[in-house]
Amino acid sequence: MDWLTNQCDKNHPTERAFSLVELLVALVFTSLLMAGMAKVFQSSVKTYNATNETLGAQRTNRWAMDQLSDDLSQAGLVFPDRALPTFILNGSEPLFSITPGASVAGVTRVSDSDPSATQAETVTADAIQFLMDVPLALTGTWTTATAGNETNPGGTPTSAPTSAAITFTLGAYTDLKAGDVMVILDSGESGKWEHPVITGAANPVVFETDTTKLANYTSIPTNPGIALSHNAGVPVYFIRPAQLVRYSVQAVALDPANSAIKLPCLVRQQANYPTSGSVDWTTVSTQIIAENVDGFRVDLSFDGGTTWARTTGVTPPTTWGTIQTNANNQLSTAGLAGFTSITDATNPDWYRGINCLIRIDLTTRAPIRREEFSATAGVRAYKLRTQTLMISPRNFGYGK
Repeated sequence: MDWLTNQCDKNHPTERAFSLVELLVALVFTSLLMAGMAKVFQSSVKTYNATNETLGAQRTNRWAMDQLSDDLSQAGLVFPDRALPTFILNGSEPLFSITPGASVAGVTRVSDSDPSATQAETVTADAIQFLMDVPLALTGTWTTATAGNETNPGGTPTSAPTSAAITFTLGAYTDLKAGDVMVILDSGESGKWEHPVITGAANPVVFETDTTKLANYTSIPTNPGIALSHNAGVPVYFIRPAQLVRYSVQAVALDPANSAIKLPCLVRQQANYPTSGSVDWTTVSTQIIAENVDGFRVDLSFDGGTTWARTTGVTPPTTWGTIQTNANNQLSTAGLAGFTSITDATNPDWYRGINCLIRIDLTTRAPIRREEFSATAGVRAYKLRTQTLMISPRNFGYGK
């Protein structure tokens, strides 16, 4: 019997399981491994979010900078070249100005402590405004040859027409407004530029004949209608003269599901230079250029960037008057002869004789506040991205 038992034991050896101690040791090591993997995964997620939001802010900045560059490069454009009317030269709205460090009213975000509540934010930013003729996205050709009351290729002298049919190749005549200007591109053949003022949205385009309204275009009297003859097929394009363009940061409700959240956005506004008084910018429509803007800073240099007109670290903060004073100090040593002031009351369009370098610093932020963006543990912050634009407007210093 003992022999049989031994044989059974040899054929079926005793099966041993893990002991409780072994299980606990394995569990501890597994937990440590999983904790490390979780830490790596969490770090990877944070890095991904930070990188993704940084790239998003960078894309926003790049688009905004392109728009700013396009507009600022055209700042001061007066085309075709003309003397500005008296109501503009004597107007209360500056033809170029900077408002430094304005407080942006009404900026709110989701509260850090209560996701169902909002929290006010403090954002300060500059505003910049300048006068320019704005080219319109409208082009076309002269449909039918017309004769004017002066000799020019296309016909014999006769009474000048008061309207002309245009074949539009870009845009539509419905985009035109009273006071817009048509530029006819064959006018230079006779040594003259012809750019009639129009009465509004119509085709055939009707030319303005009211001398009072024509006086709003230039201080030098212009002839009603057109004077020169023009061939069929002559290219034309259109401009909207004497526009004030303004860039500023405003609080805008972008979430239709929660209008209480108002984000700081860089906006562009455009208005006719007023024949009297000032522009009420609160009533002017806005075009959003960049969202989640944390800072918008403008500076000027009249010596190629060696020194800048804006002062920093001073109390009270820099004002437009301070910038103007510092600019005049630069011009007194670095300016051209006869161009030493941007505050001369007799020269409100000083930029037509004085060139300068404009610096724009645009800071945007990530949409979500995160702890990993803060230098203080347990505190949330925005990821910020600042890009700088240096530009010298091509129409500054061009002359009158």
